[in-house]
Amino acid sequence: MKNIMLLMSLSLIFTTNAYTPKEFKLDSYDKSAPVELKNLNDKKILINFWATWCTSCIEEIPILHKLKVSKNAKDYHFIAISAGDSRKKIKKFIRRHKFNYKILMDKDNSLSKSWGVEALPVTIILDKERKIIYEGIRPPKTLP
Repeated sequence: MKNIMLLMSLSLIFTTNAYTPKEFKLDSYDKSAPVELKNLNDKKILINFWATWCTSCIEEIPILHKLKVSKNAKDYHFIAISAGDSRKKIKKFIRRHKFNYKILMDKDNSLSKSWGVEALPVTIILDKERKIIYEGIRPPKTLP
């Protein structure tokens, strides 16, 4: 009986995050073409939700940078979604902190809310089928 309960518990843990998040189309900070999730189907995607006022977001930039230059990075798109910041605030932030991900703008926080992001920062990794394979308040130490 204990084994059955353990198996049921483990299956809940693994299926809770195995869902496909809502599609999006967001403007790029750099004014290049808007980015749509459905067009990023050739690689896994690391998405970091952040804001310019978030001190924890600043603290994790070295970890995010380390992931982007890691050996498995070629298999990923790296996206940072700014939750509610203006282009002017983002520009100032990037100059100060050298954040080097593709930055998208969730101007009204609607995407953040629809993805269940209630506090910042949050890192989510999607596999090629767009299923969530990692979600946490800190990025993983290595890419899955």
